[in-house]
Amino acid sequence: MKKLLLAVPLFVAASAVAACNGTTGDQIITFPAYARGAPGAGEPFESNGWTIQLTSAQMYVGAVYVNQSPPQNGATFNSPSCIDPGLYCAQVPGGVQVNLLSTTPQEFAVQGSGTADLGLSWEIYLVDGDVNAPDITTFGAPNSVDLQGTAKRDSDGLMVSWAATVTINAGNRGVPSQEPGQPGLNPICKQRIIELGDLALQLSPGGSLLLTIDPRGWFKVPIDFSSLPSVASQQCSLDQNSMFGDARVCIPDSSRLGGQMAGQQQAITLFNGIQTAGSAAYVLTYSKSP
Repeated sequence: MKKLLLAVPLFVAASAVAACNGTTGDQIITFPAYARGAPGAGEPFESNGWTIQLTSAQMYVGAVYVNQSPPQNGATFNSPSCIDPGLYCAQVPGGVQVNLLSTTPQEFAVQGSGTADLGLSWEIYLVDGDVNAPDITTFGAPNSVDLQGTAKRDSDGLMVSWAATVTINAGNRGVPSQEPGQPGLNPICKQRIIELGDLALQLSPGGSLLLTIDPRGWFKVPIDFSSLPSVASQQCSLDQNSMFGDARVCIPDSSRLGGQMAGQQQAITLFNGIQTAGSAAYVLTYSKSP
């Protein structure tokens, strides 16, 4: 299955299916697809000197694609383009808002499709629509990630009630190119796609796809909860869709606050954790039942 040969992949199921050309045959297999949280994700866990507990955790998955090619450069594709080489053998080109504290499978908006070729790498899209658009956030649109929780510092018992929102637009997550004359070297679409390996997935008739997401894997990197800004601050009011609940402080929704503003490094760290957690946070399986 080839992904659409466009500058930006679009979630158009009929067109993508028409591009299928599996090496084991051209028969298209359709299947339901689900996403869920990991068992125990709502329990306290230790991370870099803090005991963290998530009280609310949601992630929006815009699409999932499976590639016959193995990942390049270890775990990720080493390319400035968002159209990766290889043949795509499975796709779920529609979204689902996942409650990450629930292990109940939550169904994607559309069925998946593909061929019976072996998939060796895969991609999670964190947004709907044109992944290369500078700004795709509108009021009421789902954020990529919403978190609320508590963190207790192991050294002195300091308790912090915190929240975090993650959206991905050029103004808050874009990575400016450092190469003169190459402004498109770091396109925003690269920030909106999580590219993964650790896969040997093959479709068969009558099965279903299951994506399991464990948000605890995002916190393998150190976050200093004591240095976060108040939810009433300018740093925390960047996103009109933020849901802070009873939180007192926030991890800002921007990797580009500038200077030494409170929460700048923590915002970068959490976003990197979401993008690079790999199999500690993301597992894709295919079986006869969800």
